[in-house]
Amino acid sequence: MTDDKKSYDDAVDDEVEKRVEALEEDGYDEWLDEIDGEIAVGSLTFYASDIIKNCDPVAYRCGFCDYQDSMRESIEDDVRDEVSEDDYDDGSIWDE
Repeated sequence: MTDDKKSYDDAVDDEVEKRVEALEEDGYDEWLDEIDGEIAVGSLTFYASDIIKNCDPVAYRCGFCDYQDSMRESIEDDVRDEVSEDDYDDGSIWDE
């Protein structure tokens, strides 16, 4: 390994962070809506994601951060499955 090349673990951490940051609110919204479905208030129906997003945006952002954190482990597993340490040492790396 050359001195200017990142270690495998550092490269994995960087790729995981990039993918976690790329998670979109749509995925979080779908997850929230899957859990609670539509919520009826009188004759109106709303999705849980819309209620939280509009009524308590701070709670929504905190929940989204928790969602990102909960996805981190599976993303790391995917990254490690894509490029093994041996492949990385041989020159295979993720797109920068």
